Amino acid sequence: MTANELSVLAQTRQPTNTELRKLRQELQQHIIRLTKNNTVGTGHLQDSRTQVEKNTRESFVRAWSKTEPELAPFFGLWVGYENISHIYPSNSKGRVCVVETAEGSGRLTTGVFSNGVIKTNIGEVLFKEGNYYLGSALLKNGRFVSNNSEIPLRSPRPVESLSGLLENIFEASEKNQISQQFKAAGCTSSTVRSK
Repeated sequence: MTANELSVLAQTRQPTNTELRKLRQELQQHIIRLTKNNTVGTGHLQDSRTQVEKNTRESFVRAWSKTEPELAPFFGLWVGYENISHIYPSNSKGRVCVVETAEGSGRLTTGVFSNGVIKTNIGEVLFKEGNYYLGSALLKNGRFVSNNSEIPLRSPRPVESLSGLLENIFEASEKNQISQQFKAAGCTSSTVRSK
């Protein structure tokens, strides 16, 4: 990590246990509302992964659990309605790469595991809700607020190769930027850490 990234992470306040509990409850209530109201989004909540996708991701997580036991359960491609969070391991111990894509655009951030959540270099926190949902929150005006989309991120699939990830990005300049950032941060889709 660069000194600037470490500085930003050190300055970013961690959610308290109470705040995290509240964020988890909000995510759970959101899921219940979607299910109860039988809205259009309900179909998107169903697990549409194939058994091969489930097994491939589980194998990837198991392999990384040997060196990154706290981060490994976050690895995968978490799908929302119009957005996806691609969470990759990094060749730098203790670091994770998060690429968010939506509507042909994307951005890469890096993060570290701290107190049960991933804290990114832009102040976002990512937390798992069981093995099926991924919640997100941002620090705004001194408090953490939910940053979950209309349909929660869920059903983690296997991570994609860099070239597969870039297929989700339309602009060539943005593809180049994300590709450079991906390589510079040591992001990998490999099941083992490079030396």
